[in-house]
Amino acid sequence: MRHPFSALRGWTLAAAICAAATVEAGAQTANSGLTIATWGGFYQTAQTQVLAEPFALQTGRTVDVVTYTGHPNEVRQRVEAARSTGQSVGWDVLDLERADAEELCFQGYLEPLELARAGIDDVESDFVQGAVGLCWIGNVVWSQSFGFDRRLFNSAEPFALADAFDPVLFPGRRLLTHSGQVAMELALLADGMAPERVYPALATDQGVQDALAVLDRVRGDVQFVKATSDVFRLLESGRGAVGLIHHFDALRHARAAQPVIGYMWDSHVIDLDVFAIPDGAANPQLAMDFIANVSRGAYQSAMATVTGYGPARLSAARAAREDLRAWLPTSPTHLPFGLLFRGDFWDTAKGEAAQAAYDAWRGSITGAL
Repeated sequence: MRHPFSALRGWTLAAAICAAATVEAGAQTANSGLTIATWGGFYQTAQTQVLAEPFALQTGRTVDVVTYTGHPNEVRQRVEAARSTGQSVGWDVLDLERADAEELCFQGYLEPLELARAGIDDVESDFVQGAVGLCWIGNVVWSQSFGFDRRLFNSAEPFALADAFDPVLFPGRRLLTHSGQVAMELALLADGMAPERVYPALATDQGVQDALAVLDRVRGDVQFVKATSDVFRLLESGRGAVGLIHHFDALRHARAAQPVIGYMWDSHVIDLDVFAIPDGAANPQLAMDFIANVSRGAYQSAMATVTGYGPARLSAARAAREDLRAWLPTSPTHLPFGLLFRGDFWDTAKGEAAQAAYDAWRGSITGAL
């Protein structure tokens, strides 16, 4: 999770949540504490004040929130070092991207979570797809799709995903990143492909060519940049018409005085962060207590209010206030049109081939990769 965007006044919120929820801590020594490794920046501040501080108040334990890269290699190195020395990992709870948690779990670097025993209810019905696994449970959800400069489309704004690839009805510069990830999924979705067929299609030469054919509709006026944050800045400054962005950038902008950037929710791509416990954690029971506590609807709603990321728990998204719910990828209005991102696909030989094809297409436009 690398995209924070607004200020937080956490102690008031922390106190309110603390009054609304309780937790039963595991049998730990009186001086034992909890260390949570997360992404840094505003996101870390939000988790500290909305999640960690209330838990510390409720349990009387110290809770430290520290920054790490979030990369699975760092987790592997820590766990391997702990195993060789017989010491603890130094972290009790990890914030991970879902695909990384799945990989680390399969490789034995994460502890299995006994969710029912911890009192986390409705795991089968109240969490977004992909949020619950053997070693993880969902925290926050984000969306990627096309944003657009509303100043350019006074008579009719783009709405259907296909509009992003229609330079006749909706002219102007298209902004894409150097990565084919998400852009190629959206291209197939825009062409009417059912979400469940997208990744099987991208694993074939024909599916890749179909995605590139959709992207090719805007090749006459496309600019490539490194990151979606760069795309957003170009849109905001009037140097693009339609571009691939994150929903929370559009939400941040919508809270400004005179918002001009719209967001297309028709067939968006979603992904999520999850909580997990590394193998060799010093306080695994206290870590499980923390995860169970912050998986409650009250905490997930509070994180959504503060950060704009969607709650992984669906009831928390439904309970959000109306103006915020309009921007949450897991709200009942938007979730049915979301495709769960599969980072694992892009790590396979088929995914690498799809990226290579995208690079070749991009090179045919720019003249250089």
